Amino acid sequence: MAIITLTTDFGLKDHYVGAVKGAILSQLPSAVIVDISHLIEKFNIQDAAYILKESYQSFPEKSIHIIGLLSEFKNTGGYVVVENNGHFFISADNGIFSLLFEEYPHKVVELQVDNSQNLSFPVRDVFVKAACLLARGADISMLGTPRSSLLQRLPFRATSMGNIIRGSVVFVDSYGNVMTNISKSLFEQVGKKQPFVIELARSNQIERISSEYNAVPEGEILALFNSSGQLEIAMRNGKVSSMLNLKLNDSITVRFQ
Repeated sequence: MAIITLTTDFGLKDHYVGAVKGAILSQLPSAVIVDISHLIEKFNIQDAAYILKESYQSFPEKSIHIIGLLSEFKNTGGYVVVENNGHFFISADNGIFSLLFEEYPHKVVELQVDNSQNLSFPVRDVFVKAACLLARGADISMLGTPRSSLLQRLPFRATSMGNIIRGSVVFVDSYGNVMTNISKSLFEQVGKKQPFVIELARSNQIERISSEYNAVPEGEILALFNSSGQLEIAMRNGKVSSMLNLKLNDSITVRFQ
């Protein structure tokens, strides 16, 4: 049973998602198609990488993940198939893999594109074909030529100096919860169980880590380590991102005393 997932910025109004699914089923009627998200902010590579990174490892190994955004051929480094952590990924080479993985992927091949092809809808006409070949058991090496480099987008990483950690917002979910790039391991390594203050916008501060969202009164801001082990800022039954005007790449500081 082949599992093919879709992560795109196509939205739900237009015909694009339906056309991609139809193309998959026309070539592979037995395919199991899973929508990870089609509501990625338009052209937002960082959002797409975060959502896929938090999702793909929940799928069985050998799952195939189609990534559909910023896929215009002349604006990318070509089209690639990547094998990493037991999964396959098909995307334009637009920098997303440097945000998705900590290290260079295990295998990368470049898909060959005929100059005579109409490349106005590569997700349907190029990516789907590669996905269905993989689903039928083709080795990744049969799909194209090996690549030893990919376009890079440098991810923001949390840093520490003395008793201070400086991180940033890496994602804001639909609840208005704010995900940071400050890991629990870094927090514990620097903090050594000392008292601390998490400094937020508009002079707001948090001085403790909660175990769940309901650990504070309604409307109160809290901090917790989420299921991925990253520091998250939230508000019980409210949107902390709106209240504090927190946006992607905004700074978050933890100061230990």
